[in-house]
This record gives sequence, structure tokens and C-alpha cells, in this order.
Amino acid sequence: MKKYIRNLLLGAAAISASSLSSLAAGFATGDWPYFGNDPGETKFSPLTQMTPANVKSLKQVWHYDTQDPSINPRGWEVSPIVIDDIMYFPTARGKIIALNAETGREIWIFDEKTIGIKGVGSRWGVSYWPAEGKRPARIVVATNDGHLFQLDAKTGALYKKFGNDGLVEMGAGVMDRFGGDYRPGQTPAIYKNIAIITALSGENGRYGVPGDPRAFDLVTGKELWRFHTVPRPGEPNFGDWGPNGWQDRRGPGSWVPITVDQGTGTIFIALGQPTDQDYGIARPGNNTYSSSLLALDAVTGRLKWFYQFTHHDLYDYDTNAAPTLIDVRKDGRTIAAVAQTTKAGFLWILDRATGKPIYGAEERPVPAADAPGEPSSPTQPFPLKPVPVARLSMTRDEVSRISPETIKSCQVQYDTATQEGPYTPHLMEYSLLFPSNEGGGSWGGATFDPNLRYIFVNTRSLGTKAILQPYRSSNRLNSYAKRLLPFDDPQGYPCSAPPWGEIMAINADTAEVMWRVPLGEYKELTARGIPKTGAPNAGGSIATAGGLLFVGATTDRTFRAFDSRTGAELWSVELPNNSIATPMTYQGRNGKQYVATEFSAGLNIFNHPRPASQGTNQIVVYALP
Repeated sequence: MKKYIRNLLLGAAAISASSLSSLAAGFATGDWPYFGNDPGETKFSPLTQMTPANVKSLKQVWHYDTQDPSINPRGWEVSPIVIDDIMYFPTARGKIIALNAETGREIWIFDEKTIGIKGVGSRWGVSYWPAEGKRPARIVVATNDGHLFQLDAKTGALYKKFGNDGLVEMGAGVMDRFGGDYRPGQTPAIYKNIAIITALSGENGRYGVPGDPRAFDLVTGKELWRFHTVPRPGEPNFGDWGPNGWQDRRGPGSWVPITVDQGTGTIFIALGQPTDQDYGIARPGNNTYSSSLLALDAVTGRLKWFYQFTHHDLYDYDTNAAPTLIDVRKDGRTIAAVAQTTKAGFLWILDRATGKPIYGAEERPVPAADAPGEPSSPTQPFPLKPVPVARLSMTRDEVSRISPETIKSCQVQYDTATQEGPYTPHLMEYSLLFPSNEGGGSWGGATFDPNLRYIFVNTRSLGTKAILQPYRSSNRLNSYAKRLLPFDDPQGYPCSAPPWGEIMAINADTAEVMWRVPLGEYKELTARGIPKTGAPNAGGSIATAGGLLFVGATTDRTFRAFDSRTGAELWSVELPNNSIATPMTYQGRNGKQYVATEFSAGLNIFNHPRPASQGTNQIVVYALP
């Protein structure tokens, strides 16, 4: 405990109040105890050993091969955590592993198959419940087949007094009517003795698993509360899902980490789109709380506020990233705020207490849908600041010009699709959407440096051609679903003009862009003399007090470091496969700072000309000599 208190005092000066919650819980400054380092998902570290002056000297010091091939079509998206020199993470095939964070040596391995779990892994990572009194610290795990359990952090032993002989079946009483597994969308969020989780609910089908946030007592395993993401009669905001539209409604759920404000006991949950996602005749109205940010009381589940980013979502614009807690210094006062990136290509900065946009917003008319009977929303909300962080539309003159063949092919494709600007819907004829269904903002979300006052965002600017076609849902309901075609040239490069991927810094106190540069490249195009185009990316960045921004995420298999003040790329290393994840950094007991990322053998989700190769999921760690 003396070590924790000493490191807390040393690091507190470098971190703003919005980032102190992880340290206040008793973690050392050099730990990385949460998916985003702190419960507020800032992804900021106060470590300063690595700097713009020495980052080029980084060398690989160890790597760990999980021996598991990826079973997720998007790849292995796990980010490890490190507490007291021990690294914890789950594998794709259902093992929980603890390693010495300085050497990569195995400390313990827990195989979920030993307790009857299917061995399908856990999404994103694992959670850490700090020790208290005589209770030892525990690793809290939510598996992709709906089990919640705890392991002793030191030994990896299952805590059998939790739930039923160590297991809580989260699908019990929930999945009885629908069948299949209850699949958590993220690693559990921990607040005091409470674990909060939401379900993955899919994208199509009127009936099915609800995406409701649920809280479980970590002492007993009992469910404490449940918040209905489709309001029921007598609840606030009931009535905008159509007649009886709340009954047995599938979703909306969440598939990204939950953010916790330890100071106020508030949890922030980014919710997905409604189902059926492409056709809304069975859900007239704005469809509260879909495609929204929810603020709930962590102890009671009571709604504090919500903000909907897409009304009556027909675009697959689910809120696809963990919210990031920041503070904004504006008009002589400091405002506790939350930053949220969206698939629609925006960065929203909301007042953390009220949910109101700090820099303003307005409803603007958007193109109408043309599916039979579709009650699409005539307007959508647009933030006044900052500017869009991804391409929202394009003209015929804005096709890529990397070759004469590209120009010709892409203009022909453009001429055969309808492009009406932001929020062009999926139509009964081919339409062209920006951002694509994969989104402008990535699931990595925003990163906040409280010293620079910068919010960092990495985005992609890709188009998708789509057409609505008749669809028979799993519930035997007639519907429509999109058929997608890549908007690419014959060689597989995006048809819109570069940049295709970017990383940028936005001043939290002014909402102005401070710098904006391409993220990633197609190295064969660079070799032809074409300036860096940026590349599609999925995953997030991390920032350090040493002045660095680390990011993998790109489809060019490269892990990079940028100068966080200027955006200059300072260091890079090519990996055997894509690092479609968010990195992390930590300090060992030896006083050395490490930075780690993963790479996986996942399938290619962006139709990259050089797709990910076969192999296994691995963690790789770098440090200064």
C-alpha cells in the first residue's frame, strides 16, 4: 500500500481531476488497470520515460504467442491490463492468462473449459476488482457464452462462493424465450462491488435478446438492477417505438466498453442501433434509446440523461465507441464533459451532468428513405463544433486519381448510385453512403491528454454502395435489408479521394482542430510517389505525458508513435499481422516503461488488397534499451 500511495502522490500533479479515478482506487501510477487505463476511458498515461526525442530507440523486448487463431471475423481486439507488474488478458479460445509484465513469463493460466464453459473467449479483455480488507483482488470475466465469474488475481483460482459454484449464468431468465447464448458486449464495468454489463443483440429481427444494461453484485452474483433500453409503459420516454413496439424487442444493446465516473457514480453507455436496422416500418418514431449515449446511476440504474445521435437509425450508425471523460475550460469555468465519437463522422462534446452539447447542435434536414411505408426521420442532429472528423459526402470530381483506370472505374460507379450528402439512406436503388457502414469514427473512440488539452481521434473516410432488398428475418417477418458493395477501384483501393484514414488532435477548450494527418499507408502506392493516403483503421490510440501518441489500428500491419503536440510520425514498426486493437503502456517494478500491442490473424474487414494472413494471436512489447 505504501508503494501505491507514493506513486499516487508522484503522478497526481500530471493528471487532471477527470483522470484521477483510477489512481484513487489504489493503483500505481505505472499500472494500466482498465481497458482505457482509467474508468473514464481517457487512454492517457502519466509516464514520461518515452519521449519524442528517444522513441526511435524503441526495441521489442518480448512477445507472447497465445497459440490461438482468431475466431472473430474482425480479429482479436483484446487490450491487456497491467496491475502491480502482472499482465492479464483473455485469449480467443477461452483462456485467461497472467504474465510477468517485464518478461512475458507465464504466472498462471485458467482454461474456461475446466468449468464447463464453451471456450469462446471474452470480448475486449478482463476487469480487475481491487482487494479490500481480507478479500483478495480478483479478475472479473464475462464470457461470450454468457457466464460471469471471478478468479483470484494472484493464483488464477476460481472463486466458488460467487453465484452457483463460481458461475453466474447471465442468460438465465432472459434467453428462455429466444434461445441461443447471452453474449456480453464488453468486459464488465466495475463500480464498488457492482459489475455492469450489456448484451450484444444483433442487427436484424424484430424479436430477440434485449440489450438492457444489467448490474450484478460481485459478492453474491445476484442481479441488482436492469435498465430497459426500449422504454416500457410507465417508464420515462415510453411511446416512440410504435404500438406495442416494446414487447420482446431485440436490442438495442452495446458492444463497446462502459465508462464510469467514480466521483459521481455515473456510468456512460454507448448504445447500438435498433433492429431491423435497415427498415423501420415496425418501429415508427425516434426509437429512444437506440444510437444514443446513456448516463445511468451505477447503484440504482436510474436514468440521469440521454442524448440520441441518430434518430430512427436506418444507417447502421450505432454508437460504436466507449465514451471518454474529459474536462472543458470554457468561459472562465471548468466543465466536466464526455467526448463521444460516432460512426456518422462526428465528435460530440457533451456536458457530463446534463448531456447537452457544450459547443451547440442543430437539427438539419436529411434525405428521405424510399422503402415502402418507411417513416424515416426528416432531420438529424449535427454538432456545431468541432468540424466533422470524417468525410460525410463526395462529388463526382472527388474520386480518387491514383491512376487513369481508377478515375474511370470510380466515376462509372459514382454515376450508378445516388449520393445526397450526409445521412443518404439505403435506397431501393443503389445509394452511396459516407461514412460507410463501418463508420467514420472507429470503435477505439477518443483519447484525452489533460496536459495538452487535446482530444485525439482516429477515423476512416470510406464509402459504401448499398441497395435495399427484400429480407425474411429470423422471426419470419417480411422486411428489407441492405446489400453492400465496396466502393473500390479494380485494384481494391477506395474510390474516394484520400485521405482514407486520419488521426487528429482537437482542442477540448475551443473545439478547434490543432493538427490532422493521414494515418497509415498503402506502401506500394507510397513507392510510386503518391503521398501517404492513410489507410482504413479500427482500434484506438493512447497518449502519454511524455508527449507521445501510440496507435496500431491500420490495415498496413504497422504500429506507430506520433508527436502528440504536432502530429509528426516519429517511429513505426511493421508487425506480422494487423493490430486491430488499442495499445497500452505501463511501468515495471524495474522502473522501465513498456508499450504493448497485439496483432491477430483476423479476417480483413475493409477489403484491403493485402489482407491479414493466417497465424495466431500474439502480444508484442517494446521498451527503450
